[in-house]
Formats: sequence, C-alpha cells, structure tokens
Amino acid sequence: MSGKNTTTKIAKSGLWLTASYAISRVAQLIAQICLARLLSPEDFGVWAMVLVVTILTDLFQDNATAAVLIQRGLEDKKLVDAVYSLGVNISIFMFVVQALIGLPISWFFQQPVLFPLIACVSFKFVINAGTGTRAAILQRQMKFREIAISNIGNGIARMCGTLILAAFGFGVWSFAGGEICKAIVDAALKRLYCRYDCTYHFFPDQQAVREVWSFTSSLIGINLAVYANTNGDNFLIGKLLGAQSLGFYNLAYQLAMLPAFALSQINKINFSVLSQRDDEGKKSYLRQMLEYYALFYAPIYSLGFVVAPWIIPLVYGSQWLGAVPIFQIVLIFAYARGFMSILGTTLNALNQPRTNAVINLALVPLSLPSFFIGAKLGGTVGVAIAVAIVMGIGATIWFWFATCRAAKWNVATLASPVILPTVAAIFSAGIVIFSTASLTLQMQIVLQPLLVILINAFLVSILSKGRVPRKVLKLIKETLISKTKSVKT
Repeated sequence: MSGKNTTTKIAKSGLWLTASYAISRVAQLIAQICLARLLSPEDFGVWAMVLVVTILTDLFQDNATAAVLIQRGLEDKKLVDAVYSLGVNISIFMFVVQALIGLPISWFFQQPVLFPLIACVSFKFVINAGTGTRAAILQRQMKFREIAISNIGNGIARMCGTLILAAFGFGVWSFAGGEICKAIVDAALKRLYCRYDCTYHFFPDQQAVREVWSFTSSLIGINLAVYANTNGDNFLIGKLLGAQSLGFYNLAYQLAMLPAFALSQINKINFSVLSQRDDEGKKSYLRQMLEYYALFYAPIYSLGFVVAPWIIPLVYGSQWLGAVPIFQIVLIFAYARGFMSILGTTLNALNQPRTNAVINLALVPLSLPSFFIGAKLGGTVGVAIAVAIVMGIGATIWFWFATCRAAKWNVATLASPVILPTVAAIFSAGIVIFSTASLTLQMQIVLQPLLVILINAFLVSILSKGRVPRKVLKLIKETLISKTKSVKT
C-alpha cells in the first residue's frame, strides 16, 4: 500500500473512531446530566464504589489477552484459536470472581447494596466472552468503521437503559442495567462484523498459550499498575470521606477525563500503525501524534478550566457546586494523561510492554501515599492536587524519558512540538480569567468561551509564524477528502 493510501486510510479510520466516540460520549453526557437531576450525589458515590471493583476485574477481560493479535497478526490460526479460547475461559472465571468479591467490598464500605450490584454487573463477563478477540481481529484488519458502529451502538444502549430505569425509580440500579444493555449490544455487533472463524477449545494449544502469555503478562501488569494509580483515589475517598464526597469527585473526574477518553479510540489506530512501521517511521508518527494531541486538546482543557465555575452548576444543578474546584485541578492530570497514553502505546508497539509495566508499577508506592496525605489534609480537593502533581506532571515526565531511552530517541525531538500549544493554552486561560473576573455572569457566559479560543488561536499562529494553522488546515483537508471518498465508495 502506498504512503498516500496509508495516510488516507489512517485519516478515514480516525474520522470513524472520533465520530463514534463523539456520539457515544454525547450520549453518556446526556445521561449523566439527566441522572444528576434524577439521582443524588450519594447514588453516584455508591456507583463509584462499584467501579472500584469492576474497573479492576475489567482488566482481565479477553481484551488484554487478545491484544497480542493486533501486534503479531492473524496468520497463525492456532494462535488466534488459543487467544479466543483463553479469553472465553478467563471471562467465565472472572464472572464468578467478581460476583463473590462483592460481599467483602460491601462490608468494607459498609454499603450492603454493593454485593447484589456487583454480582449483577458481573454478568457482562458471560455476555462478552470472546468479544475481545473479535474486536482485536477487527482492529488488526483496520476495520475501524465496524468498530466505530459497535461503539456507537453500545454507547446508545447504555444511555437508554440507564435513563429508562432511572426514570422508573430504580436509583443506583439504573447504572447496572445500563452496563448490561451495553454488553449485550456490543457482543452482538462484534459477532456480526467479525468474519473470522474462531474455534473454541476448552484446553487451548499450550505452545500458543505460552506465546500469548509472554506478551499479555506485561500488559496485565501495566493495567494493574494503572488501576492502582488511577483508582486508589476513589478507594480512599470512599473509605475516608464517604459516598457524597466520592460522588462529587467521581462526577468531576469523569467530566475532566471526557476528552482524554477519546484518545483511547485514537490509540487503537496508533497501536496498529506503529506496530507496522520501522524505527524512523515510528518516531515520525509519534512526533506528529503528540503535536496534534497538544494542538487540539490544550485549548479544550483551558476552556474547561475557565468556564467550570458557572457551567457545572448551570448544567448539573447547584447541588454539584462542590465538584467545580476538583474538576479544575483534575484537568491538569487529564491533559498530562493523554501524553502518557500515547507514549505507553508506543512502548507496547516497540515490543517494550515490560518497560511500560515497570514504570506504572514504580508509581504505585508514590501515588497511594500521596492520595492518603491529600485526603487527610485537604479532603477531595487535596486528593485532586495529589493526582495532578504525582500522576499528572511527574508521571508524564517519567514516561517521556523512559520512552525515549527505550527507543534511543532524543527527548527534545519529541517534546518540542507540544510546548507551544501547552504554553499558549495556559496563557489564554489566565488572560481570560483575569480580564473577565469583574463582568456579570451573563457576560462571562457569552465572552469567556469565545475569548479562550480566539486568544489561543492567535498566540499559536503568531508564535509558530503560521506553521501550525497551515498544518491543521492540511489535516482537515485530507480528512475531508478521505470522508468524501468514503461516501462515494
């Protein structure tokens, strides 16, 4: 495939995944806004306690095992069947584990409803058994349109299921019902689109299993470390500060991470592309992705920081005002987390998942004590500050140096494209906050979003001497051309 065709395919894939993410997240945001008015902060806090468990057990879904197929291909039928069989077996095992672990968790948080809630959600393991393998096959085949449609379908299913149950007064159980609806639709669509004939064996081929394990064990280690680093805050807040505080923190965190979650979709493309390029191609592509991330995401986060004091109580209600300072602080972590996500994906594509795992594991003894100290000294705001400093700024710098060392690349070469967009976003936010502080709320609502975007665009354009606007326009043009060709075909 020619370089031009490859670029077009990447742009088209990115368009599909971005569109699917946007639709799914809009659906999630609509549901969240409605639920914030139908349910209480305590309900959100109880569900966040459920997530402490389900996010951990989700790390052992067959998605982690199936990732080896993206990196090594589909030519070896024994390997594919072993991955599929292993994924199904693990899913059934995790269904039992999650159902049982709900009891001690309910004792720990002193919330009896947690046990049946967690047991109910565990059924998604049975429903999704084998789905991770089908998703990996689609990703390896670069069938991102099909993946995007599946994402849209399961996102809408979760929104509808959750809202219908909440409207009928099911309270916190509405969240569980939405997760089951999502799992059913996702499994059905992935089965429909994946044409690869996977064969299940109760005892998979042992040689293939060993090959899978050599790659997957590092990924599981990465995921466990990431879980400890990104969920220890929820665990400590729920235990030390209670369900209401956790409800405020969880809402703020989910809102701050909305743009960053889109990157998980783009990283599917990044992993597929990076895995199939040579060393120089990997470096060039990574540099480009880091710059695009900074250019598009830095203004979004600076805008969120500026408008948070009025938009959160306006949209969610005055009872959620306590989430505002938490949201603003977590935005720092969310922006840095995007760079970490891209760099971690690069390490995996370089066949360095063990390095990725070691970095994340080494952060655990730093993150958990900092969360505890933050909770004791400053409550939820203190935890948010610890997250921003340790897991945001500190961890990102570490990842940057580790990736460059593993690939033998120059740090400045990768870091230089992101400095200008980041600095411009910080200055634009500061200028707008200072200049509009004395205005009425109505004037702030009108002027602040416009000023943040205009000042940021002006600074980036002037300081880059017009290079950045030309580059962005070229990207938009290529994406629109690929979209037009897609429609015609």
